[in-house]
Amino acid sequence: MQPDPKRGESRRNFKVQRAILALSLAGDPVARTLPELARALGDHDAAKRGVAALQRCGLLEVRGGESQSLLPTNAARQAHRLEAW
Repeated sequence: MQPDPKRGESRRNFKVQRAILALSLAGDPVARTLPELARALGDHDAAKRGVAALQRCGLLEVRGGESQSLLPTNAARQAHRLEAW
């Protein structure tokens, strides 16, 4: 179910998720961390919500304990390759 595009918060969430996924794919295969993404976005809470949303839908893999490594999943990589053609 997609959020209502008329709601500003939903658009903001999608922008944050797109940015997180783009940064993760750009760095692949080197893992990013939540603090790195939060610095890049300038908003720790938004980064945390975006990472959780991407993880729930299977586009971002979170590994490790405190320093959590964030990597795009194979599904995210494949979708990125399909869009790049």
